[in-house]
Amino acid sequence: MRWHLWAGLGLAAVAAGVLVGEQGGLWQVLSSTAKPGKQPGEVWLLPSNQLLKPWGTPVLMKGRPVDVCLSADQRLLAVLNWRGVEIYEAATGALVGEAKSRSTSYAGVAFRPGTREVWASEATRNGPDGILIATLDERGRVVKEERMALKPHPVPVGIAFSKDGGQAFVAFSRNNTLAVIDAGKRAVMKEVETGVAPFSVDVSQTAGKVFVSNRGGRKWQEGQTAAPTSGGRIAANPVTGSSASGTVTAVDLASHAAVEIGAGLAPAGLRVSPDGRTVAVANAHSDSVTLIDAASLKTREVKLPAWPAGTSGSIPAHAAWSPKGDALYVLLGGMNAAAVVRGGQVAGAMPTGWFPSGITVDGSGAVRVVCIKGVGSTDRGDGTFNSRAYEGMLQQMPAPDGAALAAGLREVRAANAPRMAKAGGIENLRALGIEHTFLIIKENRTYDQVFGAMGKGNGEPKLAIYGGDVTPNHQALASRYVLLDNFYTTSSISFDGHQWLMMAFVSDYTQRAFAASPRGYAWDMSDALTVSPAGFFWQGAPPSVTVRVFGEFCLPGRWNPERDSAEDIDKRALRSWTEYWRMYQEGKWQDQVGCSAAGLPALKPLMSTRYPQDDTVITDQIRASEFLRELGESEKSGRLANINILTLTSDHTNGTQPGSPVPKAMVADNDLAVGRIVEGISSSRFWKKSLILIVEDDAQDGLDHVDGHRTVALMVGPHVRRGAVDSNNYNQLSMIRTIQEIFRIPARTPWLKNARAMTSVFTAEADAKPYVCIPAQRKLDEMNPPLKALNGRRRWAAEESARMNWADVDDIPSDTLNRILWWDAKGYNEPYPALTSRSSPSRR
Repeated sequence: MRWHLWAGLGLAAVAAGVLVGEQGGLWQVLSSTAKPGKQPGEVWLLPSNQLLKPWGTPVLMKGRPVDVCLSADQRLLAVLNWRGVEIYEAATGALVGEAKSRSTSYAGVAFRPGTREVWASEATRNGPDGILIATLDERGRVVKEERMALKPHPVPVGIAFSKDGGQAFVAFSRNNTLAVIDAGKRAVMKEVETGVAPFSVDVSQTAGKVFVSNRGGRKWQEGQTAAPTSGGRIAANPVTGSSASGTVTAVDLASHAAVEIGAGLAPAGLRVSPDGRTVAVANAHSDSVTLIDAASLKTREVKLPAWPAGTSGSIPAHAAWSPKGDALYVLLGGMNAAAVVRGGQVAGAMPTGWFPSGITVDGSGAVRVVCIKGVGSTDRGDGTFNSRAYEGMLQQMPAPDGAALAAGLREVRAANAPRMAKAGGIENLRALGIEHTFLIIKENRTYDQVFGAMGKGNGEPKLAIYGGDVTPNHQALASRYVLLDNFYTTSSISFDGHQWLMMAFVSDYTQRAFAASPRGYAWDMSDALTVSPAGFFWQGAPPSVTVRVFGEFCLPGRWNPERDSAEDIDKRALRSWTEYWRMYQEGKWQDQVGCSAAGLPALKPLMSTRYPQDDTVITDQIRASEFLRELGESEKSGRLANINILTLTSDHTNGTQPGSPVPKAMVADNDLAVGRIVEGISSSRFWKKSLILIVEDDAQDGLDHVDGHRTVALMVGPHVRRGAVDSNNYNQLSMIRTIQEIFRIPARTPWLKNARAMTSVFTAEADAKPYVCIPAQRKLDEMNPPLKALNGRRRWAAEESARMNWADVDDIPSDTLNRILWWDAKGYNEPYPALTSRSSPSRR
């Protein structure tokens, strides 16, 4: 999908782009009930509490583009998208060629000098990986595709070439090496050791060196705090668990001797200046760019701002130089901007699309940028929306002058601190006397799937598949307390969903990885390279605030009552759903589940070691029972954590896989667990000073008629309003900000600083009447039938479900699962949804 081509772009168009809004501000104050998408003034509201108005003339494309490069004659652009390489005319933005891939890597696309070849890095979840080599004709059409196989699983990323194109230099992320490749023979000649997780590569012919950025920095040494990363370990911050160093490796072109140079944290894109004398590396987790003298290897650092001021999270993702080397463009992934650095200072900025990740500059100074998430659209084109309807952006901007740069900087600052009308309610949440919060995180449902047929609120009954007969407790809680019909996930899938909820931060390392997550699907933070340098949302709280974690971050274990601890087990040692269900019914599950360790060791002291890990083979009834057992102990002792985090996962379902419960039974299992937990808390001594917050980690497995990010959220407590529909714009970050406001925890990332606490859901008058759980309305152990009992589309659905990798969260074809869940709920002859109209206002 495209808006249009580059036609007629000039500085006048850029300047006009900043002259919008009302007196006293760049944009109007948004309605408190605004929906994500296009707003007055041709500006887009994102579910990350940011505004967008990209400069230039954007081209929208399906997928998640992560990198871009320009041909030597500057006629063609090669874009590394998540399912291949796309070739565009540089002058017009017209798509002229494409080479498809199963999945591409974090970055890595380059034209080979002296040829018509484009090289691109391919990576898969568990290997093998490869280099895709596409040969183009004069117009840019792909006339030949080759693949250079790389085994077993090195994860190629950045690619650069020698001046004559005879050698390719490729970062092998999991090997911690720079591969030197004979480009003609398509063969690896040598691997040179680098730091941990090498990423971006560029060559300085002037200095005779290849430079490589290392995301994980120096290798871990005995005595340092260790954290995991893709089967290895790195030095980590003992408090946050994030990586503790970042480096650049300089490799001599002739001898291949290597020298490691210190840089900021999580160095990402790296570029050598046109004269070959200076190397710029964007430090994604230090909000800075390191400038390296290519000859002496001496360094200096330029800080890059995040907005609102006083936060960290600009996430510098890549860099590029102007033709004369007098300006450096640094992509700020977190700020949706390209910062312009001159003379060692930030001279201005250019607004981009959502999360810019790749940049190139032509001889005229025109800048091309690819943005991973475009303008945030989740439109499937048929009247329905899904969070995995990915759409990225390629945009072109001419080199701006000083006035435009200053205006751009003002616009970026305003876009990252949007103004929204007050939501009303209780402004001072501390005054309510809440001492205990319970954040319950569930899996993958949209608002319409569960609440679409509620009869009130902005629902679409045609999309409702898990209504009152499946989710009676959700329906009752939404009716008794507050129905939130304008609530959104900040995430698209579990990978970023848990990171948004736990850190209010998602690194470019995660944003780039959606094609395959080749270093691991670290939704549980089991890769320190995903972790925010600011840590987790509760860190920085007053010393009196305590935290208890049930399930989140948990690695599989089995409780050993004799040792009073959990023992590590392999996922392959997990039992079947039927066995866990039988043990639950017999009350014999206690020593068969547990949490052996945290995905991030720094968090282990906070975690319950008897609560199960997140998966879909253990019934949520066991999770509810274990939480209620510990709550009973707290009843006796009078001691209960202030912030409690719980995960419930059964509503993810296992599709129609034989040997698993039918999807409606699994969603009902989840609903009953929610009801039991709410009943338990509301019947406890802590209830009068409690607040329960319930939310999905994402909304990927379903459709919605408003936005693919719209999801199920509940607020329950004595001080929560009764029988209300609340249409204020809230999201996952709003829930976290609410907890922070209650406990006076500072917001350290831009997205939390921007987030509005959910003041409108509260009332000063408390009603402490306890909640009574509604029993399940259907059998929780109703099983999917065996294959031999099926035919037609039912058999297809069961076969597809059986092929899915349920042991690895979200390693499944989501669009296929969505169809299976739809047909299972509605009937296999019911057409998959394609709404022709929506009851909500058009988004764009």
